[in-house]
Amino acid sequence: MKSKKISKLFYLSFILIFWILIFTLTCKNPSGPGIDFNLRNWYIMQGMAAGPGYTGNITYGDSNCIWPTNFGGQYRVFTNQGATHYRIPALLTLPNGDILAFADKRAAGAGDLPNQIDVYVRKSTDNGTNWGPEKRITPVSTSKKDGHGDTAVVLDKKTGHILALVAAGQGFLKSTPHDPIRIKVIRSKDNGDSWSEPIDITSQVYGDGCEDPTRRYWYAAFVSSGNGLQMRNGRIMFIINVRESASTSGASFRNYALYSDDGGYKWKVSRGSPKNPRGGNEAKVVELNDGSLLMHIRWTPNRLQSRSYDNGETWTEATAINGILSSDSNGDLIVYTSTKNGYDKDRLITLVDSTVWNGQRNGYPGNPTFYISYDEGYTWTNYKKLYEGDAGYSSLAILKDGSIGILAELGNSWNGPIYFLRTSIEWCNSNDNPCSPTNTKK
Repeated sequence: MKSKKISKLFYLSFILIFWILIFTLTCKNPSGPGIDFNLRNWYIMQGMAAGPGYTGNITYGDSNCIWPTNFGGQYRVFTNQGATHYRIPALLTLPNGDILAFADKRAAGAGDLPNQIDVYVRKSTDNGTNWGPEKRITPVSTSKKDGHGDTAVVLDKKTGHILALVAAGQGFLKSTPHDPIRIKVIRSKDNGDSWSEPIDITSQVYGDGCEDPTRRYWYAAFVSSGNGLQMRNGRIMFIINVRESASTSGASFRNYALYSDDGGYKWKVSRGSPKNPRGGNEAKVVELNDGSLLMHIRWTPNRLQSRSYDNGETWTEATAINGILSSDSNGDLIVYTSTKNGYDKDRLITLVDSTVWNGQRNGYPGNPTFYISYDEGYTWTNYKKLYEGDAGYSSLAILKDGSIGILAELGNSWNGPIYFLRTSIEWCNSNDNPCSPTNTKK
C-alpha cells in the first residue's frame, strides 16, 4: 500500500515538472538564445490547427544576428556592377530553415521589361550569415525581347514545392491583348537546387488566348513581386496588377487575386477587385485569424487596404491606411504571430518606403519603415525606420529562429544593391517582447 502511494506521488511529481518545463523553458530569454524543446510544434502535430504566421518557438538572440542599425557592404547579397543592376528582391524561408534570396539581374540598366533580364537565386544554410553562389532560374536573356523578371514566390506546404512566378517578354505599359506581357511559373522540387523550365500560364489569366469573355480583352497583367500566400485551406494566392484597357494611367489599374487550388498547375482569377478612384498597383495579401484576407496596395501618400470574406473572390472598396505613410513603391506584408498559434498577440508587420511623393522623382522613394498592427490590420503604428536615405523594394520572411529576415534595395531609389538583414520584433518596437514572462507559449 505504501509503495503504491510512493509511485503515485512520483508520477504526479513527474507531471508537475514536465508542465513547468513547458511553461518556463520554451521561450526565448531576452538576453540569449534560450531553450527550444519544439514542444509547441509537437502539440500542433497532435491535431491543433495551425493559424497564419510563425508556428515555432522564438529562439533568436545568438551572436550572429545582424541588426539593421549596423550594416555595410558585407551584407550585400546582390551587388551592382557597371551596367548590370540588381532589382526586385524576394525572400523565402524553407521548412529546413534554409533561406532563398531572389533578384532580377538586369544587364542593360535598371529598367523594367522589356529589358535583358535574368532571375537569379542565392541560398543560405546558416540563417543568412553566408550565401552560396548565384544560380540562374530563367532561360538566358540575349535581348530586350526575351527577359524574365519581377519574381513572386511561395512555398506549397502540402508538397514542399517552391513556385516562382515571373513576368516575361513585353512590358506592362506596352502590352496588348494580342501581344501581352507573359506570366510564367517556375517550379523547384528540391529546396531550390534545381528549377523546371518556365510554364506559360498567360492564357489562363488574360489576353487573346483566354476563355473568359472579359479577361480576353485585358491589356496587361503581372504578379506583384515578393511574397505570395498559401491559405490554411491550401489555396495558393498572389495579387496581380491589371491594366484592363489601353489607358496607361495609374487610376485605370486594378488588383485581382490570382489563385490555384491544385498546387500551381491550374490558375483562376477572382471575380472582383477593390474598386476605388485611385486605381491599383503592386499589392500583397495575408490571411487573418477568421479566414478573411487583407490586401495592402502600393500608393502614396498612404498605402491602400481592402478585405475579402470569400477566399479572395470579391473585395471591399480600397481605402487609405491613415497609419501608414508610404512612397508609391512596392513593400511587403506578413503575419508574424497569431493568437491561434498560442502567442499573446496578433502581430502583422509591413515594411514600406515612408517618404511621401512630392511630385518629383529625384530623391524618391526612401526611408523604409516598419509598421506593426496588433488588431488584424485595423490600426497601425510607426515603430522603427530601417534605413535613412534612398531605397526601393523590400521583401520579408520569418527565419527558423523567429527573427525577421529582410531583403531590400538600399542606397538608391529603385536601383539596388540588395542587402540581407536580420532583426527582431523587439527592435521594431522596444515595448514588445513576444517571450515576456506573461507570454510563455504553450
